[in-house]
Amino acid sequence: MDGVRERFVESADLRIRVVEEGVEGGPVVVLAHGFPDDLRVWDGVVEGLRERFRVVRFDWRGAGGSGAPGERDGYRIEWLVRDLLAVVGGRGPVHLVGHDWGSVVGWRAVAEHPSAFLSFTSISGPDLGQVGAWVRRHATRPAEVVGLLRRSWYIAGFLVPVLPELVWRVPLVRRRLRADLRTLVNGLELYRANVGRAARPRRVRVPVHQIALRNDPYVSARHLEAAEPWTDDLTRSHLVAGHWAPRTHPGHVARLIGDFVDGRRRRRLVVVTGAGSGIGRATALRFAADGAEVVALDVDAEAAARTAADTGGHSYRLDVADGAATREVAETVRRRHGVPDVVMANAGVGLAGSFLRTSEDDWRRVVDVNLWGVVHTLRAFAPHLVERGEGGHLVVTASMAGYFPTPALPAYSATKAAVLMLAQCLAAELEPHGIGVSAICPGVVATGIAATTRFAGADGQEQAERQRRAARAYRLRGYRPEKVADRVFRAVQRDEVVVAVTPEARFAQAVGRVSPRLVRLLGRVVGAT
Repeated sequence: MDGVRERFVESADLRIRVVEEGVEGGPVVVLAHGFPDDLRVWDGVVEGLRERFRVVRFDWRGAGGSGAPGERDGYRIEWLVRDLLAVVGGRGPVHLVGHDWGSVVGWRAVAEHPSAFLSFTSISGPDLGQVGAWVRRHATRPAEVVGLLRRSWYIAGFLVPVLPELVWRVPLVRRRLRADLRTLVNGLELYRANVGRAARPRRVRVPVHQIALRNDPYVSARHLEAAEPWTDDLTRSHLVAGHWAPRTHPGHVARLIGDFVDGRRRRRLVVVTGAGSGIGRATALRFAADGAEVVALDVDAEAAARTAADTGGHSYRLDVADGAATREVAETVRRRHGVPDVVMANAGVGLAGSFLRTSEDDWRRVVDVNLWGVVHTLRAFAPHLVERGEGGHLVVTASMAGYFPTPALPAYSATKAAVLMLAQCLAAELEPHGIGVSAICPGVVATGIAATTRFAGADGQEQAERQRRAARAYRLRGYRPEKVADRVFRAVQRDEVVVAVTPEARFAQAVGRVSPRLVRLLGRVVGAT
């Protein structure tokens, strides 16, 4: 590995400071900082990249050790693009990474000079033309437009003459921003020279990687979505961090950059318990159709293997009632396939019959699978998602029975009510980590659960007859598990917490909000049929 080398390049009669280090002859990664930083903001990121790449970083004009133009027009984006191309020089195509204004300039550079770049990683810096086009497309939805524009409230202050310069002279402000007075004052010209000028969106042909910072107060998901119509090849990663992630989470940023540059575009990893049949299998297939890598878990190893074969994924036998086994499988998944992005605690069993006819063994079986199985699954996987720091989503299969009391399902309903509440508690606890939680509450769905449901107190012949009748009723209802899977997929995309699926589930939920007494009455009627 070569040592650190500092040099200067000429760009429009200005000297631009450049620092290089890392593997001589390795793939070149160019790091472009934002406002009010200089190249030092990348110090920690460079630590994570220089063992594999030749890392080049530089100070924009007016910042750090680079020269400054004498007039405001010298800070126009077209001049900054020239600075970047001077830094790239004759190295051939390079991988560009931009943060904040470095990313704003990067969008223009890769669009206008695609032959100079192999890829572009954008961090918290949208293309101004793309954002303008997004605003025009959503002009009929003013609330969404306001939601996007309010993130940029500070820009109005930067455009005010003199006042920002006075603020920058306060030592406490400069320490908070970790910037010197010269860089802060000159950086204002980036906004004054470019904001408000007509900017047209340009199509980007090179592969683009957006690192979405979940806690960024300035750049929202809408800013990132603005790029989608203008990119030929777009990948998006998530990181639970604020705007200055290159400084606060350098190891995570370096890993995401390195994986993208190396061509390791990780597919979304989805783990589903009870994936051998019914809703679990349908959900596994739905995520696989979207390109996800699926890990199918089921107590029936052969059924799990069939789902894995149909999704091109992996399978493991798992009895979720066994906490130690669940932890072992979770560790195996982490070691072999990585940390999941989505985990669905779906495995469950049915139990019908009145409370007085439900034995202690019946209670233990349904609680062990429907409640403890969910707890074991979440306890095994959730810490891995938190530790990774890139967010994710947990899905719990609850039921309409969790909020629709009926004398026919006291034990089953109790477990589903418990996991429904558990999901809501977890949603609040894990939100700061960028991890969403959804409780899926289906009604009557045509799965195989009715044929395997135990009817408390029934003997062998009566048991079989009740299972047959229940299975027939579920088939006649005709609500397919694929519809539930579509709703699970949408809940993950939209980060919904409680999701009522099927018309009867939505009806019971709505009525329960207005009249719990009426819901109990309906439950008695249903339980008597």
